[in-house]
Amino acid sequence: MAKTILIFGAGPGISQGIARRFGAEGFVVTLVARKEDHLHQQVAALTEAGIDAHAMYGDVADPNGVRRVIDEHRKERGIPDVVVYNASAAEVRDVLTLNWSTVRTLNEVNIGGALHVAQGILPEYLEQDRGKLFFTGGGQALSPHPEWTALSIGKAGMRNLVQSLVKRVEGSRVHVATVTVCGYVQPSDPRYNPVSIADLYWRLYEQAPGEFEAEVTY
Repeated sequence: MAKTILIFGAGPGISQGIARRFGAEGFVVTLVARKEDHLHQQVAALTEAGIDAHAMYGDVADPNGVRRVIDEHRKERGIPDVVVYNASAAEVRDVLTLNWSTVRTLNEVNIGGALHVAQGILPEYLEQDRGKLFFTGGGQALSPHPEWTALSIGKAGMRNLVQSLVKRVEGSRVHVATVTVCGYVQPSDPRYNPVSIADLYWRLYEQAPGEFEAEVTY
């Protein structure tokens, strides 16, 4: 039976790179996003590349929606071998004019969504004593920018959450980690391109118990 990967926060950048990397290794790929048209485009591109890809609709800010996605995946393709949380939300605004309600709303995705996914999949991973759960972090968590404060807060919060999750699964064969990307991702960048970044996730996937890295800073 083919291994499976479930990717929350599907888009044309990092998530598409991860989907192609794992798909090329024989994984069945399922992409999750809120926007139906964009999601179909992503799945179509993967299918054209010969990858077994599927679409699921869900809002990571809604814990019930996240549970529904995981439950449906379980029924259709089993428990995913790998889950990637790649969703994020941002607003560019000077920190002195930033509205706290905006920060709170964005963090429903940046932190809340990450928590919902972790709570939705880790209990089963721990019960089976296997599974890989990876998160896409950002350099703003380490070096905030005054015009990207909302995202900086969200990425810092998610990084802290992931570190707590790492300690929670300690001693098991469950692997939790974050890839902290410290640059602007675009296909033409020689370093911060989706292909190179996807290789980091594959490296984490290949790590055996005793070798697990909790964070890759790139």
